[in-house]
This record gives sequence, C-alpha cells and structure tokens, in this order.
Amino acid sequence: MIKSMTAFAQETGTDRDLPLTVLLRTYNSRYLDLNLRLVGPLTVLEDRVKAAISARVPRGRVECTIQFAGPGRARNGSLAVNLDLARAYRDRLRELQEVLGLSGSIEVGLLAGLKDVLVFQEPPLSEDRLWKALQKPLKTALDNLEKMRFTEGRHLSRDLLARIRLIEKTAGQIAQRVPLVVESYQERLTKRIQKLLGEVAPDPSRLAQEVAVLADRSDISEELVRLKSHLQQLKSLLAEAQPVGRKMEFLLQEVNREINTIGSKSLDGPIAERVVTVKAELEKMREQVQNIE
Repeated sequence: MIKSMTAFAQETGTDRDLPLTVLLRTYNSRYLDLNLRLVGPLTVLEDRVKAAISARVPRGRVECTIQFAGPGRARNGSLAVNLDLARAYRDRLRELQEVLGLSGSIEVGLLAGLKDVLVFQEPPLSEDRLWKALQKPLKTALDNLEKMRFTEGRHLSRDLLARIRLIEKTAGQIAQRVPLVVESYQERLTKRIQKLLGEVAPDPSRLAQEVAVLADRSDISEELVRLKSHLQQLKSLLAEAQPVGRKMEFLLQEVNREINTIGSKSLDGPIAERVVTVKAELEKMREQVQNIE
C-alpha cells in the first residue's frame, strides 16, 4: 500500500520527571529533508533523532520539534541568587539617587525583579537520561505519523486507480476507432479523386497504395501496447509497500509520451478528443503522485 508524504503527529512522554513532547510534520519532497528543532540540552540528541526518523521515513520533508512538556524536571532544580550582581544593581541605583537627587529606599522586591538576580538552575542531565525519556514518545509519534501516511495513501490509491481505469477505457476506445480511421480516409480520398476525375474511374492500385501509406503513418498499435503495459505497471505499484513515488513519476512521463505520439499520428477527430481526455487525467495524476512517498 502506498504512503502519502503529508502527515502530522504529536505525542507527549509519560516520564514524570522529564516529560517531553514530540511534534512531527511531513511534506512532499524529492529526497529526505530533515529539519530538527531541539531546545536547550536536547540538542545533544540530534544524531540519534535523525537516525530514528530516517529509519522510518525514507523520503519527504520532515519537521520535528522536541521540547519539554511541563515542569517535571523543575521540581529537582534550585533557585540561586546572584549576590554580586544584586550588589552592583544596588550601588548603581544609589548612585542614580545621589546624582538626580531622588528620595526613596531600595527594596528587596525591586532588586529581585531585575534581570539575572534570581536564576533558576536546572539539574544537569546526561545524554542517556534524555534519550531514555525521549525514546517512547518519539516512537509513538513516528507510529502515528506512519498510520496517517498510510491512511492518506489509501485515499490517493483509490483516486489514482480510478483515473488509471478511465485511461484504460479511453485507450480501448481509441484502439476500436483505429480501423475506422483508415476506412474513413479511404472513403474521403475516393470521393476527392472522383470529384477531380469526373467520369474517369480512379486507378484502384494507386488508391490502395495511398491508403496503405496513410495506414502505415497513422499506425499506433505499438503505442497502444506500450500504453497498456505502463498502465498495468502503475496499478501494480499501488500495491507496493516500499516507496514508489519516483517510479510512478517516471511511468506517468512514459504514458504521456505514448499518448502524445498517438495524438500526433492520428488524423481522426474522435481519437483527438480522447487524447485530450487522457492528458487531462494525466495532469491530475501527476499532481497526486507528487505526494506519494
């Protein structure tokens, strides 16, 4: 079953002391493009996170944000006072009072509210401790992401299969029309020659030769065979579990090549109409395939 490259997942870990939230968003891209946002001490896990994601997501743009979910580790932290900085603030404030002739007292509340006087110091965390807390929410988020990619892939598969069947049906109508094209040309050519010659009968051998030349030039049997083969391969790819987006892009190019050749060879109005129908479906399919892994 094909997978879409567009999905979203979010998961928060259950570690009470170190709750972490993992947010994943994926978009279509020709190659694997990882964009990680790891806050603070979590940056040491960048290589491990990249390895875990790339093992599950072989293609697409991935935006991954990992952050602390709550005050879990703050319970083990401590609040420190920067006494040297507080004294410096006090001295500068007193100096300001003297220079400007201001009255009033310097309260502790004022000093405590100044920048970096009170500093919360978080407990140091090892890389292994961080990774232990991250593994479960990261795995669950990746599982949910893959489920969504499969779900979106099923919708894409149904849409693509319907369009492939429509193209197959249209190609069958073109194939049925081919013998009529030669007959119609022969009839038009006969009437044109008779109009020019009047009562003189046209040379049957010469007429047959002209019809044979046209039949050879407008023969699209090979293109129809290749078109049928490409469509069958597209249908088989829809059932593949491995990434098939690039293969489908290539096959759609080949289908477009064959239908263009059919259109250029054919001098028949009904066939030309069906070629336009196929090309319209191909354009819609190309847009959909851009989102397939």
